[in-house]
Amino acid sequence: MIDETSSLRLKLLRFPPIIGVVYIHAYFTAITFSHGTIGTEDLNPVTGFIRVLVSQGLARVAVPLFFLMSGYLFFANFRWSQQTFARKVTTRMRTLLVPFLFWNMTTLLFYATVQAIPALAPYFSGPTALIRELPLSDYANVLIGLKGYPIAYHFWFIRDLMVLILLAPLIALILRSAALPFLLAVYLLWVTGKWPMYIPDCAGVLFFSAGALCALRGRDLFFLDRYGPAACLIYLPILLVDVLWHTAWFNIYLHRTGLIVGMLAALYLTRPALNHKRLTQALLALGSASFFVYAAHEPLLMVLRMLAYSHIPLDAPYTVLAIYLILPALVIAFLVLCHGVLRRTCPRLLGLATGGR
Repeated sequence: MIDETSSLRLKLLRFPPIIGVVYIHAYFTAITFSHGTIGTEDLNPVTGFIRVLVSQGLARVAVPLFFLMSGYLFFANFRWSQQTFARKVTTRMRTLLVPFLFWNMTTLLFYATVQAIPALAPYFSGPTALIRELPLSDYANVLIGLKGYPIAYHFWFIRDLMVLILLAPLIALILRSAALPFLLAVYLLWVTGKWPMYIPDCAGVLFFSAGALCALRGRDLFFLDRYGPAACLIYLPILLVDVLWHTAWFNIYLHRTGLIVGMLAALYLTRPALNHKRLTQALLALGSASFFVYAAHEPLLMVLRMLAYSHIPLDAPYTVLAIYLILPALVIAFLVLCHGVLRRTCPRLLGLATGGR
């Protein structure tokens, strides 16, 4: 049973990681298209440091944290039976599969439309074939991402989450009989980059399973709160080293292990956040828009970045940094406003697009 305080703290974590996801996707300052490259990779040290700190450091906690919460929430209050599992899967079809297909089909239509306009086609056609030139058999791969990302590439998370939910009975069986060896083995495969499968992602298996284990053992995700202050203090030097040596050969081990410490810190910080009423109210209000912002920020962010890098002179020292920091924030704010408008004017369409969230 999830108590009221734990439920509230989980709700506080809905929106901030979405900000991180948007900034992860804003990381590259040079965009390659079929006729060349827009932007620049010639960055001053300050711009480079801040960009790596935000997108490759702080923001990278977001995806493992979402997998952790998803695994926990799926198994919380879970009494195993075929009927219960079938009911859970049916519910997830509405909340995950429907928006997954909606946004991938919408993105497919967007690319097909802009590729049909000669002046725009070069900017939206990479090394792969144009949408209209794809054989019929390739559309399943484009929409679902069987061999790579789906066309709405950020929805790889939802794709992998759906696979993990289908594997939930097997995961529960393994966790009940050999939780520690299983999690340790997956962790080692994750930090060494030796995971043999494309779907599901190794991080998804590790953190979905870790969240599931907490639920199966009757613990909430905040049971390590007593280590929270230490996690915050430890994470800061790990983050700094991670940023300064992010291209070093050993960084994958430091970076991925540091994400676990970062998640503990993020979970703990929801506790003092409850003491700030206005912050709590703001995060709860924004939380309702989190899935919509996640779903709709691409390809909007990509289009705006292409326009910015094409039309704004990049010669000044901190122009690229300003674009990097401001543009994602504007996209997030715009989509939050759009969510509010759609909730009032088109609630059924919004419900379809967000899985009833």
